[in-house]
Amino acid sequence: MRNTEVHISPARRDDLAAIMALERIGFPEPERWSERSWLGELLGAGRTVLIARAQSPVGVITVQTVGELADLHRLVVAPDRRRRGVGTALVIEALSAARHHGARAVILEVAYSNDPAIALYSGLGFEQLSARENYYGPGRHALILKLYDLDRWPDQEQSR
Repeated sequence: MRNTEVHISPARRDDLAAIMALERIGFPEPERWSERSWLGELLGAGRTVLIARAQSPVGVITVQTVGELADLHRLVVAPDRRRRGVGTALVIEALSAARHHGARAVILEVAYSNDPAIALYSGLGFEQLSARENYYGPGRHALILKLYDLDRWPDQEQSR
């Protein structure tokens, strides 16, 4: 799915204020990442941070690639842009970047109760690997999802 009204490009350090604005509208306070965390993503080794812009920033994703494994760390989409292809477009671009950097598989954690995100990732070929109890705090569990064969993705998705 391609969202033609959105342009995705690598985020830069001067995008930090826009990323933090997305973080504030995208997550309740206890779940928000700090500015320091996002700065670490922007400057860290092996990180790919992509930002989606329409007339203003509407989403951001960060992935870390270490050897043949990538870890999707964070996906934030502005609430008024959800279910309009922004998240899917960001994940597709991030998967392509991770493959370019040598990743052959991708893992991520997602809240057990986040049905829209689970559907997005499942639709792109991620499968449940395991679960982590209390990952996001007491009683807030996470699913660990994995895309096993990034070399063949998205070809395997088209054959499903």
